[in-house]
Amino acid sequence: MSPRVSIDEFKQNTARKLEAVRCPDHRQPPRLKFNGSTLRDVTIQMSGCCSKLLDLANKAIADRQ
Repeated sequence: MSPRVSIDEFKQNTARKLEAVRCPDHRQPPRLKFNGSTLRDVTIQMSGCCSKLLDLANKAIADRQ
């Protein structure tokens, strides 16, 4: 990620990484909540139907592609 990425671009990029992620058991997507107004203070709360979904979502976010 470029050092000049805005908070909105960060949110969009993170959400884009999760577009295809669905729980294989429940077919539900993960839910994201962003808090903070700058990249320095942003936090992400992620929730989902089960731990399997959250594991898949975390792997998708960590993937740098």
